[in-house]
Amino acid sequence: MKMLNLGCGSRWHKDWVNLDFNSNSEFVQKYNLYKPLPFDDSSIDIVYSSHVLEHFPKCFAPKFLQECYRILKKGGIIRVVVPDLEILAKNYISFLELARDGNLDAEEKYNWTLIELFDQMVRNYSGGEMLEYWKQNPMPQEEFIIKRLGSEVKNALKSIRQSHQNYPKRECLSDDFESIGRFRLSGEVHQWMYDSFSLGKLLREVGFNHIEQLTAHETNIENFNSYLLDIEVDGSVRKPDSLFMEAKK
Repeated sequence: MKMLNLGCGSRWHKDWVNLDFNSNSEFVQKYNLYKPLPFDDSSIDIVYSSHVLEHFPKCFAPKFLQECYRILKKGGIIRVVVPDLEILAKNYISFLELARDGNLDAEEKYNWTLIELFDQMVRNYSGGEMLEYWKQNPMPQEEFIIKRLGSEVKNALKSIRQSHQNYPKRECLSDDFESIGRFRLSGEVHQWMYDSFSLGKLLREVGFNHIEQLTAHETNIENFNSYLLDIEVDGSVRKPDSLFMEAKK
């Protein structure tokens, strides 16, 4: 069985064909994912892509998924993982209403939710307001944020706190527009967001069927959880803020 992990980052498995814009391992092939995928029609059994689609412009997302459809065998499965816009929007409304009533706990969660909702789309430097927030020690709503982001924030907090550095507050504005432009094109920022309706519609329009929303532990891919792509060794979810969807060709 040939399994393809697109935009794998640092989460890859040697039993998969792993592609990303940059390689950090002998098991990861450097490849520009804006180009047609380097595989024959109907040659792949499984395509997996986690927290990649939101980094593409909205207009490119259908083209990327069409390429995934092209290379999948009949009956092949695609699993797409993206940040869940619906949960973020619900959190925003819920915490906003409670904060208006004077609930201080909700106000702190509201402040974080604004960062989680917008920062990765509008930031002009690596890490953005999200990293600035994580540098606080103690960090407001730490337990809530870890529950939202899982391993990503736990690893970041560990690294920040072990370094024992005194991080200065970044300047609010910069006139280094060339650097900002390079950063905005680097691939870190989110260029679109999805919920189960919009992602399901996109998959359907490309030609996929049997589209369903699942949890991190649920899958139609044989032995998928053993590869520890969406879950950790202890069974916790790697990116709890995610929307998990699968479909078949």
